[in-house]
Amino acid sequence: MPPINMLGQIGQSVFRSLILSAAKSPRIQAMAGRHGLKAGADRFVAGESLNDALNVLDRLHGEGMRTYVIALGEAVHTREGADAAARIYERLIPDVARNGQGTTFSIKLTHLGIEADRDLALRHARRIVSLAAEHSAFVRLDMEHSAVVDETLAIYRALRGDGLDNTGVVLQAYLHRSMDDLIGLLPLEPNIRVVKGAYLEPPGVALQRKTHVDVAYRQLVRTALTYAKFTAVATHDASAIRAAMADARKNDSDFEFQMLYGVGHALARQIVAHGHAVRICVPFGQDWFVYFTRRLAERPSNVLFVVRNLGRRQPWSI
Repeated sequence: MPPINMLGQIGQSVFRSLILSAAKSPRIQAMAGRHGLKAGADRFVAGESLNDALNVLDRLHGEGMRTYVIALGEAVHTREGADAAARIYERLIPDVARNGQGTTFSIKLTHLGIEADRDLALRHARRIVSLAAEHSAFVRLDMEHSAVVDETLAIYRALRGDGLDNTGVVLQAYLHRSMDDLIGLLPLEPNIRVVKGAYLEPPGVALQRKTHVDVAYRQLVRTALTYAKFTAVATHDASAIRAAMADARKNDSDFEFQMLYGVGHALARQIVAHGHAVRICVPFGQDWFVYFTRRLAERPSNVLFVVRNLGRRQPWSI
């Protein structure tokens, strides 16, 4: 097998599929649960507790970074699980607001039970966003796999229809539909985060080649910067960042860059040094494993990081 950094585009696609498929294994999930964050996930996850997250927030703010927090968890299919997830945010938002650093929040609607009961997820989202408004905070609805895109956008529209303007949404450039979705949202003067996309989707739903995704991403960012009220350019791709800077200057756009905790921090510091805002995603919680495996799947080099860590720390055992 060739070194990971020499895999071709097709090889990287297969590698990504293998990583994401393996993550569904109960055996691997149980193994991860026994050993916590010790195998290298703590590079990408702030910790399992809110106190862990608050420590990371303080450090990032000290470096001039903006932040947003997400309590990890998704694919909840019971009312009890959705209620429990909502309670996390009901505690989290006031606690972080008291920290006084202007942090915003992100929620996954599958964490709030959208796959089991759309109305339940809407009620939880409405309560969370309303609570955030009381604390002058912003909440973004994350975008997940393609089966829930329509319902996610419907809930976003419902919240905006309620007068809750302290909320935004995410569009994934690799989905064929995303440009049409963006154009359909423009009358709302939306706050949009543009990402490339991290879920396994079939060719009929999403672009499969990285080069095609890169082109679609730049087109979606350019359109958002031109017409949306605010654009969060979420990428670690230096060429995409340079292109976004140029487009933003042309359109006098209101925007910021967004990056993931543990990825591209040197680049983030360079962007801040050049006078642009960078907001770092700070994920925390006990349900960190799926998030961690997506980070591995996005960049094969991340696997090498974990392998090196296994050599220095107590290895996982089955």
